[in-house]
Amino acid sequence: MIHLVCGNFVALIASILMAYSGSVKDNKKIIYIQTIQILLLTASTLILGGYTGAIVNAISVLRNVLCYKDKLTNTMKTILILLCIPPSILFNNLGFLGLLPLVSTILYTCFMNVKSTIKLKFLLIITLILWIIYDVLIHSYTSALFELITVILHTITIYQLSRKNKIA
Repeated sequence: MIHLVCGNFVALIASILMAYSGSVKDNKKIIYIQTIQILLLTASTLILGGYTGAIVNAISVLRNVLCYKDKLTNTMKTILILLCIPPSILFNNLGFLGLLPLVSTILYTCFMNVKSTIKLKFLLIITLILWIIYDVLIHSYTSALFELITVILHTITIYQLSRKNKIA
């Protein structure tokens, strides 16, 4: 029971950082804050027994550091994806659903440079839904709640953007 409380408390701090990064206007600061957030999520998923999520998050920290230093090339993306696959499969202890973080990270890493705001938001919605399912599975309810709120906000923004584009 203590691991459930600790894991969700760490996830709550990470979720607050995620929400805060939404208000930051400087890209470098956003990446920095999100890197700390992902480190905390790595700890949270480990505490809650979500090994695949922890592996994927740890490699995502590396992805963010490379992005922060403007060194996230397509070659580096491919290397990071290939680094995720073997340990995620090897340490997956939750069956097919345990691989959802891996699928989410592969999708996000491949398409994160999309230029369209609407397409990026769709990508985020898809990847967040995969994480919501996984987080409920490992009992990371605070992460799942914040991710659900983020999905709703992205959906509203897509609706607003698409209406604006139809009017314009």
